[in-house]
Amino acid sequence: MAKLQRSFSFVFNNFEKVCDLLEDGAFCARKCSQEDQTKFYQYTTFYRIHCIDYEEEIQEHLTCIAKAAEDADLVCKDKCKQAHKIEKTASKETKMKKECLTLECSTLCYFDELAESCPEARNVLLKINIGQVHSMANAVHPLTMEKMQPECRNLHNTEYMRAKLLASSSSLLADHSPMNVEDGPIITA
Repeated sequence: MAKLQRSFSFVFNNFEKVCDLLEDGAFCARKCSQEDQTKFYQYTTFYRIHCIDYEEEIQEHLTCIAKAAEDADLVCKDKCKQAHKIEKTASKETKMKKECLTLECSTLCYFDELAESCPEARNVLLKINIGQVHSMANAVHPLTMEKMQPECRNLHNTEYMRAKLLASSSSLLADHSPMNVEDGPIITA
């Protein structure tokens, strides 16, 4: 699992192989200590959400998403790394803040890029992103959450991220779909 690339292009262009590896790893992890099982569960959130939680829904749009993911990887990596460059001499707090801003940028960028290329997959992409946020939030102790910088706390806030995702894609809806943002599915996380 550690050798898998954490890019959308890799995941979607090797979907079956990635999901099979996750399944094999999960079976193997059952034999490990509780601590190691927890680490495996946290490490594989990205894959688990794609391969287990939303596998059937993704399969319907896999061809389009796989094709769009390569360009999205290039666009979003460039856009978000450049927007929040981290200076080597920056303080630990500044580095963490910028890393969180980069992750938020990437989340929104990938959603926009993939939804623009595959408008029929928009609702699935929204569910996947909200699922990831919810999973991250559940993995963090409330006291740890309180100590986080606001930029990092936002990444764990389901309602904040849902609003950002819906706002970032509202222009896509006007261009590609008759559905208004207000008419979108209600997703509870």
